[in-house]
Amino acid sequence: MSILKPKPTTIPALPLRPDTMVEHYKIGKVIGVGGFSVVYSALDTKTNAVVAIKEFYATNCMRRARDGSLHVFPKEQEHKYHIGLKRFFDEGLTLSQIDHPNIVNVSNFFRANNTAYLVMRFEHGKDLRWFIKNTDYVPDEEFILSVFSMVLAGLKEVHKNSFLHLDIKPSNILLRASGVPLILDLGAAYKFPSSERHKVHTLTHGYSAPEQHEKTDLSLCSDLYAIAMTMRACITHKSPPSAVKRSKKDTIRPLKETHSRHYRKNLILAIDRASSLDQSQRPQSVDEFVEIMTTR
Repeated sequence: MSILKPKPTTIPALPLRPDTMVEHYKIGKVIGVGGFSVVYSALDTKTNAVVAIKEFYATNCMRRARDGSLHVFPKEQEHKYHIGLKRFFDEGLTLSQIDHPNIVNVSNFFRANNTAYLVMRFEHGKDLRWFIKNTDYVPDEEFILSVFSMVLAGLKEVHKNSFLHLDIKPSNILLRASGVPLILDLGAAYKFPSSERHKVHTLTHGYSAPEQHEKTDLSLCSDLYAIAMTMRACITHKSPPSAVKRSKKDTIRPLKETHSRHYRKNLILAIDRASSLDQSQRPQSVDEFVEIMTTR
């Protein structure tokens, strides 16, 4: 005698199907997946414009139901869901306050399917991680100065709005087809200054500053450490070691010792200084970093 088992009501780790309607957006293909989100191309049926939609989907504690909605699984992970959802909405709120050509722009964010969505302009391009992993191109001085001057201009706008980004890394910098970079993902953004002790939820080994790992006081130069590590990764085609490993035994050689023949002295100096484990030795603002970098 066979016993028919009931069909499961949820499906693990599946994105929305193409042509699914969410509000007035028709979902297209998946264009990015992270630990806490899925990004789709979509059609805005009101304007007929192609947009990008980011869905909050913490794959380690959520499952997709057959109707497309998301639910916490297992139930013991409810607290992770609420923390993640709050961060997701904070990202939408942060981005809605910033209007800059080098910062991803959110045009709408809303609740649906028991989760949340951010709607952004659809951009063609590849992130810097793709270039590092999939090409042998070693960027020349002109490329580094051009791209990172614009990245720093975007970061300055983030700081001007009293936020720290706290997750600058190659995969969060999109290089558009025009060559103009775009800073992505402000999910880790932190209101600064704040009377509250920062509780770090996002750490990217190799790019997060030591004070993020140590949960000590953060500052504007915490983002500049990440910028320097990102520039270093582009130049060397290698992921830098984590700040924790560097604190125990620093194996990073200053670029002035390894790349001084290929880049101007002050560009190298800006990167090396911002790479310091000691906050007091780094440039203390975007303007100071840029001034060092561009001085001949």
